[in-house]
Amino acid sequence: MSSIIGLAYTSWGAEIRFGAAHRLEDLRRLWTRMRAFTTESERAIADAQMLVGVEVFALAKGAYDLAIARGEDAHRAARGLGDRGLEFLAAGFAALAHVALGEAGHADRWLERAANAAAALPTPLGARRLETWRGLARAAAGDSAGMRRHLETAVERATEHGRAADRCETLAELALAAARLGRAPLDEDLLDLAERSAQEAGSLARLLPGHPPWGARADAALAAVELARGRPERAATLADSALAALQAAKHDDLDLPLILTAAGVLLSAAPEDRRGGVRELLRQIAAIVAQRTVDDDIRARFFRTGMGRELVGLAGPLEPQAGGPTEGGRPMELEEEELRILRLMSEGRTNAELARDLGITPEEVARRLGIVLRKLAASSRAEATAFAFRAGLM
Repeated sequence: MSSIIGLAYTSWGAEIRFGAAHRLEDLRRLWTRMRAFTTESERAIADAQMLVGVEVFALAKGAYDLAIARGEDAHRAARGLGDRGLEFLAAGFAALAHVALGEAGHADRWLERAANAAAALPTPLGARRLETWRGLARAAAGDSAGMRRHLETAVERATEHGRAADRCETLAELALAAARLGRAPLDEDLLDLAERSAQEAGSLARLLPGHPPWGARADAALAAVELARGRPERAATLADSALAALQAAKHDDLDLPLILTAAGVLLSAAPEDRRGGVRELLRQIAAIVAQRTVDDDIRARFFRTGMGRELVGLAGPLEPQAGGPTEGGRPMELEEEELRILRLMSEGRTNAELARDLGITPEEVARRLGIVLRKLAASSRAEATAFAFRAGLM
């Protein structure tokens, strides 16, 4: 059932968050119909839809290995069925998973597949989504001109479509991307664009029911603009507002661009006694991603590049507390060299890289890593990495 809910994110995510009960009823009917499918073709279509659902749900929750794997499966299944709509969605969300990992080349290849599917089945919603995805990919690659071109086109598409929620969402995406790219080195044109877009997104968000996340994104963008322009107190107030609004929405999607932007502002502008809580939030988010992303290679790629690298950098290195930190009553009894292995592993180092950095053989790395896992009572690198973040060892 969670897979079907994940699929609903592609069409109804905003409305469900805003409290539109009729969409939940649509999900109930879909679940009922799926249990009644009897033909092979019906089951194949339903399975492909479920694959996209898992992909979207996993992406929203930070399980990036699952998002990528199911995206590939869904795209392959949709092509086999000739379902260009599902093919488009599977490719687009696979691109976003690679954006989260900071892999611009992979993202661009998936977006090309999405564009091919969209060309065969053009719709206004598909055109807006494609431009939004392209803009986010360009932003992640540091291409401000490309980001602006695609996201401004997406805003135009949303305006033509005539829905306030669509325009609000796209303006908020543009505001946050422009603010993040315009803050360093200082780009006043981008900061002006971020400010205008955020102000309009915020105004529209206040007219929408429920707790839309786009007002929070607008506040985060404005916070980055204010900090870049030398107004730290105003920046900290807006960043606090963004995180509070995200908490009020009461969903556990990992909106990393928003969180990283607001947290970065607070770590620069808030009083020192406030910064510890911000770092703790960031460590908890890092632990969530570490535990949910089971594949060692993809987890390592996340923490080495893109948003994962920014997340670890903002959380900052913390030394173990006197007497050793604990979690769930388990004492930390790691030696200094073992702590170093744990920190390096949590930064995304492979065994071969650990061997190079530590000047030992890969076999010795495996032996020492096994000792670390046993001492932590951890069953995997993922669990050990999550523990490292939660215990403040990163």
